[in-house]
Amino acid sequence: MLRIAALVLLGFSGSFASGADTPAGKKDEPVSYEVAYQQAQKERKPLLILVGADWCHACKTMKTDTIVPMKEAGQLKEVVFTQVDKDKHPEIASQIMQGNTLPQIVVFCESDKGWKKFSLTGMQTERRVKELLSRAFEVIPKRR
Repeated sequence: MLRIAALVLLGFSGSFASGADTPAGKKDEPVSYEVAYQQAQKERKPLLILVGADWCHACKTMKTDTIVPMKEAGQLKEVVFTQVDKDKHPEIASQIMQGNTLPQIVVFCESDKGWKKFSLTGMQTERRVKELLSRAFEVIPKRR
């Protein structure tokens, strides 16, 4: 699993600059995977990824009913958020996803022992996403 995380985090860090799901800079729109990856590394924050597709109703609902309210409430200020469209970027989606069920929430964070991956499959509530983030924050080394 760590090898996959390293491939995802290191192997794609320059390959998808033109593959943004939404233009960077638009308010409340996620940045591209590459920009989010670079920002997460620079700021030493977990990378939170919503993997979905345009045709997926649950993906859209999860974004509007779970992710957007969390962002508006400031609950995502300690993570870098992006989206990956499975149909537009199948290579990166296949490296991130576990199985084919959509949507998926994936968090990558750096621990004392290397990169860790945490994920949830299917439609998730705000409570479940918070629990996932809590698990990720538990492995992050404390800053001095």
